[in-house]
Amino acid sequence: MRVSLKKAFTILDGRLSTKMDDVYEMLNFIFSENFYTHQIPTAMRKLKELNPDWFSDGVNVVDSIKQNYNTNDFQELMEIIDKEFYAYEIELGKVEALIKFSDGLFPEE
Repeated sequence: MRVSLKKAFTILDGRLSTKMDDVYEMLNFIFSENFYTHQIPTAMRKLKELNPDWFSDGVNVVDSIKQNYNTNDFQELMEIIDKEFYAYEIELGKVEALIKFSDGLFPEE
């Protein structure tokens, strides 16, 4: 699944840059699941933990933009991506991980 850098920014950086529907679509594809709202934070943590090559490459692109433009301001980053990286795409890959239905429902002990 190919997505724009702006769309992928949410899962790469953790700040919402797109519609929540897009987040579900990406995470459902990556994990071959059909997540519920309470499972999204667990899926995001698991993706960072597994750190597949395509994910770390995408994070490196975002970090490079932050460094090259000397900003971590969300609005500035969105403007830079819209202006300079609008055609850049990330090829999302699949990962295998078990995320149970109850994950995220109860506080960690």
